Amino acid sequence: MVESLQMFLFLFKSKYRRKWSWFSPFLCSVLIVLLFCDGAHSKCNEENCINGVCNNETCVCFEGWQGPECQYCAGKVKLTSPTGIITDGPGNYSISTQCSWLVSPPWLGPAPPALRVRLESFATECGWDHLYVYDGDSVRAERLLAVFSGVLENGESSWTRQVIARSGSALLHFFSDDAYAMEGFNLTYAAYSCPSDDHRTNCSNHGECDDGTCRCEPYWTGVACDQPLCPDDCNAAYGAGSCTSRGCECTPSRTGADCGRDTAVAGWGWAWREAGEDAGVDRQDDTQPPAVAGHILLVYGEDLLRVGGETFSDSEFLYRYQTTQKRWQTVETAGEQPAARFAHSAVLFGHELILYGGVVASDNPERGGGLAGLEGRAGEVTNEVWRIKLDSSRQWVNATPTACSPHRSAPLKHCGGLHISGHTAVLVYLGVTRKPVMLVFFGHSPHYGYLHIVQEYYIEENTWSAVATRGWPARAGFGHSAAWDDLSRRVYVHGGLVSESEATQAPSAALYEYDVDKKIWRPLPSAPTPRYLHTAVFVSPGIMLVFGGNAHNDSAAAAITNPAGSRCYSSGAMLYDVRCSLWRSTTTPPGAARAAHAAALLPRRTRRTAVIYGGFDGRLRSDALTFETGDKCSSHKTEASCLGSAQFAAVACAWRSHERVCAPIEEVGWKESFDGTVKACTNEPVFDESRCVLAGSCGACAAAGCAWCGACLSAPQYCVKHTHQMALSIDECSTNDESPREACGRYHSCAACHAHQHHHTMHGNEEPSQKACYWDYDTIKCRPVNSSDDIRSVTSAGPCSAPCSTFQTCANCTNEECIWCASAGRCVDKNAYGASFPLGGCRAWSTSGGSSTCGAAGSTSAGCGAHVSCSSCRSEPACGWCDDGSGGGRGTCLAGGARRPHQQHLCVPHRWHFTKCPACQCNGHSYCDAQARCMQPCAGRTVGDHCEACAPGHWGNPLNGGVCTPCECNSQAVACAPDTGRCFCSTKGLAGDRCDKCDNTNHYHADVYNKGACYYDLAVDYQFTFNLSKKEDRHLSAINFRNAPVKPDVDADFSITCSSHARMNLTVRTKGDPTERTLFSDVNCTNFRYKFAKSEHSFGVEDNVTLTTFFVYVYDFKPPLWIQISFSQYPKLNLQQFFITFSSCFLLLLLVAAALWKIKQKYDMYRRRQRLFVEMEQMASRPFSQVCVELEKGVGGTGVPAPVALEPCRGGRAAVLSLLVRLPTGGTGRAPPLGGLAVASALVTLGHHAPPQHHNPPTKRPRHH
Repeated sequence: MVESLQMFLFLFKSKYRRKWSWFSPFLCSVLIVLLFCDGAHSKCNEENCINGVCNNETCVCFEGWQGPECQYCAGKVKLTSPTGIITDGPGNYSISTQCSWLVSPPWLGPAPPALRVRLESFATECGWDHLYVYDGDSVRAERLLAVFSGVLENGESSWTRQVIARSGSALLHFFSDDAYAMEGFNLTYAAYSCPSDDHRTNCSNHGECDDGTCRCEPYWTGVACDQPLCPDDCNAAYGAGSCTSRGCECTPSRTGADCGRDTAVAGWGWAWREAGEDAGVDRQDDTQPPAVAGHILLVYGEDLLRVGGETFSDSEFLYRYQTTQKRWQTVETAGEQPAARFAHSAVLFGHELILYGGVVASDNPERGGGLAGLEGRAGEVTNEVWRIKLDSSRQWVNATPTACSPHRSAPLKHCGGLHISGHTAVLVYLGVTRKPVMLVFFGHSPHYGYLHIVQEYYIEENTWSAVATRGWPARAGFGHSAAWDDLSRRVYVHGGLVSESEATQAPSAALYEYDVDKKIWRPLPSAPTPRYLHTAVFVSPGIMLVFGGNAHNDSAAAAITNPAGSRCYSSGAMLYDVRCSLWRSTTTPPGAARAAHAAALLPRRTRRTAVIYGGFDGRLRSDALTFETGDKCSSHKTEASCLGSAQFAAVACAWRSHERVCAPIEEVGWKESFDGTVKACTNEPVFDESRCVLAGSCGACAAAGCAWCGACLSAPQYCVKHTHQMALSIDECSTNDESPREACGRYHSCAACHAHQHHHTMHGNEEPSQKACYWDYDTIKCRPVNSSDDIRSVTSAGPCSAPCSTFQTCANCTNEECIWCASAGRCVDKNAYGASFPLGGCRAWSTSGGSSTCGAAGSTSAGCGAHVSCSSCRSEPACGWCDDGSGGGRGTCLAGGARRPHQQHLCVPHRWHFTKCPACQCNGHSYCDAQARCMQPCAGRTVGDHCEACAPGHWGNPLNGGVCTPCECNSQAVACAPDTGRCFCSTKGLAGDRCDKCDNTNHYHADVYNKGACYYDLAVDYQFTFNLSKKEDRHLSAINFRNAPVKPDVDADFSITCSSHARMNLTVRTKGDPTERTLFSDVNCTNFRYKFAKSEHSFGVEDNVTLTTFFVYVYDFKPPLWIQISFSQYPKLNLQQFFITFSSCFLLLLLVAAALWKIKQKYDMYRRRQRLFVEMEQMASRPFSQVCVELEKGVGGTGVPAPVALEPCRGGRAAVLSLLVRLPTGGTGRAPPLGGLAVASALVTLGHHAPPQHHNPPTKRPRHH
């Protein structure tokens, strides 16, 4: 608190030193509040030490807890109680946390106890903060049971929230990154228990627990016996069905688990359930393969093929499900087979299976491959193409192309195809010859990032080609869906994880259609919810079913506007009507939420039925959902029911008005459904004008249905300019009409940006000078070359840095703004985390910090070897500590579990420590006494209770027997950096690792005679302020100044002010004597002033050498400190000369003012004369004419007199008004001479005048002639 008070006083005196204002009392109030709060928090008691005890007003935490109130979990703890609660702590969990719990209850018999782990509440950041549950005592356990992430809703099924460990122990590990913290979790565990809907019971009180498996009572089913065998009594009250020992038996017109759905309506069901949940549905025998995610499901004749996928264990690559016999079997193959992989693609060409890309499991056990229970298995993204004939040899062949096609351009110059994952593949037949081609859409590449290109694999030629697509700039990235529609003969691509910036990614809700013949993209209405890792399949021609996926969006705003966007695993299902361009939602059964699953149409069904198999919801799933369509179109007799079939029966129909018949839309035909002879939609699709605003090229504009006229307009009638550029179709656009800015803006990585250069050719040959794009490292964007707003060229941008995926160490990875996954040993782009670890495959990651975030400084080891202390080793769930047996605390961190290291020969059992460290922890620099305390002093220049730090004046890493080296600082520092040995210079101005240089860049210079000292040169007549309060100033205790007065005839005034305690020495050196002479010694510099008389010192410069130099040494202070210092030479004031000069200047000023006044008078007189001349000229410019006026005798006039003449002047803005007036008689009755009449004239303005008022207007002065 003392430091806080000093900092406040320093800021108040130096930065806010003002007269009294509102800020002063405000700052004082803040200080009082801080002092009060600090006092309140500095004191602890048994209540606010949540998981610890109060000792000397400080919370001492129990094992497994940390934080000022012991409120956050930490480290690795072993729990031996048969039941218990595990939590991250009250409130939100802490960021950058790693906590592990080894649950190992006692055995009550020869067999290990079944251990139930059940989530009671759970809320973590989706995809980033995970809770791992292993069945066993290590991360290489028998099985990885779950990777929980996201928010668990109360409506989730009981089986989703619990797992059973059968090895007798369970290892739980929680990791949170440094970005966002949520409420955390509370879970319960119990030995010799079974699943239940309540942690206090077994089998939901509807069955008996037998070795972790529930034996349910009659009429109850499910893993936890929490589901009635006959829900709602099969709706028997409505005559829908009856309850049997196998579940509900429904009447012919009803279906569903509770017979609650009309067979005419499309709906959901279960093809098979997981073990223990299979009552009432098809039961699976022991041949059922392991649960899987990220796999492919294909229809092969009457069967289904499961290809690859992540199983968290070793499994076969190819499985076959026989739909008629309802059983699985392994497909036996010969020769070398593909390595295990997920996020790949596969198609069937006749009887031949073709496999491409994906994430391949690594063979390196330290990087997560080849062993059971390893999350994600940390593989590499591949471009392999594997082919196998299923009807004959069943021999796998690695058919990855090695040469480019001479007729087609390879994708980004890669003859063997791109290394990608999260892509999709569709088999099509192109051209007149109907060549079989595997179309590969988008995906993510470790080298090029999120892709937006389409690849073509020519099956018969075994070559790759890049498609030059036209139309809308579609993008779908990683984990999208692509489905072929037989009705429109187009591919529909939806969703996916796409790049938003160089550091962020987000799921997309966009939908595009791709014309495979014309190679044209068109935009379609976006779905209500973005998602990726979902599936899409056409359940009937023109009706696409989209199910599940990850709908989470990292944006907080997106989560507020769309609550579904906060769900990690979605159970949402949507139907898209292709003909009507309409999205419709459909309900799903409980417990169906999942991502990374697979979908296909079940063959040989009377009604079209889609199957949703496997997936991931925190656990790998092995069950299968079905979606069955409703009645055929012919069953509908009215127009309303016919057109509503797409929504209720998932069957697209069209109404023939003349025949009053409902026909399937595939029978009508795609083109015919638009010609007006039938009605296919209740409301025809509405044109979306907002797409026109987004289109930046002619092709994109036309693909959106807009009109191109130099810009994209919603209708052709709005095109009034550039009509010669009008285009209403893509064929009317130029071949390559996409603007360079739009083309380059689609690339978000340097490699992809530079790869786009090769698309520009000249005279049939590539020209390196004709580059299209370059990577701007300042804005981190891909920009067109030599654009109008940026004159820089590609040559100035430089080459791309190495892709993140090429870095093999943490330090190299994090130095390059990448993400390092320590558990997988992989380096990925910042915006590629979701695409690289979609199933929670990264147990801990770090970024932006180089070696400081990568464990031990300077360590080149990977994994456990990077930890050099038992405490840090223990925090890693995959590692344990092997003590060397010397008794001083030295050892080695090795990969292993609670019982032993994985390589048993490296450590004997009695020296192996997994959850606790050896009692004596002196790092090999001392030995312990009877109380396990390190005997002091420590050896090897170390200090600390555990000899864990180097002594003052030394540097190095003393952990685990490390060496401490003395700091070499030329006696200019008392301490150095503990990791690098760089000296913390105690004198301001010294620089260099050993304080052997002066900081010349900041105006500190050496002295010729005083070697080793650096001085700041003070200029004369300036006041300098030095603020020594920065972090790098905390080691300073001295600063030196020097000044040489240059005015020989003026005294030198010296002033210095220090904000806190400091001492000062002041010396002087002359030209004749290079030895410094002390003037003042050990003076308090809080406020010091002194005048150096010119009579006592020789000031000035002679032969470019200063005659006198003053040296000021300020020392013995502790930052924060500010210093104000100055040397000034101001001459004395001569009063006589001052008054003479002042009087002369004042008189001169008066003379100038008088002259200016006379000039002004002369000018005003000239202006008056000029105005008179102008008036006379205006009067003289009126025309001359004669007017004959006839007067009637004795008639008096009333009202406004009429003018005799109105003579306009030149310019038409004024005129002379002439009136005939009668002269006054003076009361004599006699008229004046000449008849008593006169002509009066006046100069008036012409124009519109305001209407006359009630009062008399002013009389104009007449002018007589």
